[in-house]
Amino acid sequence: MATGLLGGTASAEYSFCNKSSYALSAALGYVDEGRLITRGWWRLRAGECKRVMTEPVRPGRYFVYAEAIPGHKGPLRTWSGDTPLCVQNDSLFTLRDQDVCSDDPRRQRDFFAVDVAEADSDGSWTTEFSDENNFTIFSAEVAGVQRLLQDVGQDAGAIDGYLGRGTRAALSAYREKKGLGSSNLVNDTVIDALIADANGRDAQLGFFFCNETLLPVWAAFAQPLDEETGYRSSGWWRLDSQQCAKVRRGALTDDAYYVYGVMEAEEASIPLAGGDTEFCVSAVQFDAGSDVACEEAGYETASFRRIEPGGESAWTFQFTPEQFNPELVGR
Repeated sequence: MATGLLGGTASAEYSFCNKSSYALSAALGYVDEGRLITRGWWRLRAGECKRVMTEPVRPGRYFVYAEAIPGHKGPLRTWSGDTPLCVQNDSLFTLRDQDVCSDDPRRQRDFFAVDVAEADSDGSWTTEFSDENNFTIFSAEVAGVQRLLQDVGQDAGAIDGYLGRGTRAALSAYREKKGLGSSNLVNDTVIDALIADANGRDAQLGFFFCNETLLPVWAAFAQPLDEETGYRSSGWWRLDSQQCAKVRRGALTDDAYYVYGVMEAEEASIPLAGGDTEFCVSAVQFDAGSDVACEEAGYETASFRRIEPGGESAWTFQFTPEQFNPELVGR
């Protein structure tokens, strides 16, 4: 992670500047009248700066978090720290109560702290999101287009921030394909089309949970890491009735995955029946490798169901009422 914190002089405001090659969603935390507030998500194209607070920036501590859009290939890239704060996962939000995510840890993100000193503050502040390439604003915009072209299957060459012949050819081909003209110019219209295309492709890939019961379900998932380290189990995803969640990004490439869940009834928690493989779980949010002894590491064990996608790039596991009744499993 690389971030830059720069005082500004133009106007009294808090701004974000994206000098990475990733399109980002960013959030801000700050104290107002003694209450910690979190706000987001602001979409930042690569090479874009955006004002996120119009009132003067006062000396004190602020909190910032950003993550790459889901359409970018590879592991999720984040700009994060060690302060967990609440967010709304899939929509714009302003949250004035940090207790709203206490029963759903998946609604938390780890923000990093930004300390604005009295001597540094003139009423404005800018937080920069950068990466190992140290792009300028202009080269970040070009690098962002190169990354997005790769995400949608266009060969634009290296992600280097230079608008070379290969990048221009790939950009021109994409624009013509999408009816955006045949030029190789970079503008917001083509960038937004690339972002929508990349996110649309990602939305069709991965492993999904859907809760088809009438009660909340806490779900867990186990997926392979590699031949040496085996599987990793993680949880929990809290799914209200008729709610779905993506638990693994990208195309499914492994032979088998494993699922587990607990249905929250009024007087009892009912585990998913029909499991045949044990993995580690915990009463709180967890992430555990299959190479550890669960009890010795402070975990419990649960029997997960094996799911074989059979070569499919996406799979949805539906939690249904009968799956939580051992007498009905397999019927």
